[in-house]
Amino acid sequence: MILPPHNKDCAIFEEKVRDRYYALHRPSSAELGGNYIWIAESPDCIHWGHHKCIARTRHGMWDSARIGAGCSPIRTPQGWLAIYHGADDNHRYCLGALLLDLKDPSLVIARSEIPLMEPTEPYELNGFFGNVIFTNGHLVIGDRVLLYYGASDEVICGAELSIHEILGSLSSQKNKVSSHFPAHSYSERN
Repeated sequence: MILPPHNKDCAIFEEKVRDRYYALHRPSSAELGGNYIWIAESPDCIHWGHHKCIARTRHGMWDSARIGAGCSPIRTPQGWLAIYHGADDNHRYCLGALLLDLKDPSLVIARSEIPLMEPTEPYELNGFFGNVIFTNGHLVIGDRVLLYYGASDEVICGAELSIHEILGSLSSQKNKVSSHFPAHSYSERN
């Protein structure tokens, strides 16, 4: 066990940063407060410490009730791209992105103002726990991210996104310009 109990959404970075391993996680005990994204570091992938909260929920937004890490962050020239999930007060789960500093991934450079993906298809809206999309895996091929995600806690899906478009939206965020993310989805019943 690399993290203490009452912890969720662990996503280990795929390579070391400054001779350290890093992981995003979400301590879930009431004592720590909030459903936020934290980062931890390790010299050996066994002993983890220097836990730090790096992203919190945002009042009145799509990620106002809880947030958590998704798949492993992707190294880009602009920073570490971390796709995460967020839920609002109605338990509607969407996906967004954080851009973390390459040399110090505890620093958030940019964040999605609007979701990258949100539940819109019948298999995402209806099911065991409807109105939910949640990711834990991806495959990167050049600029494309083949994103694997669960929908309604009932089906496994895939979407294809562009790293360039995601990063472009994050820089647009600074100028308060929103954009839409074309994603090609498919699903497979369990």
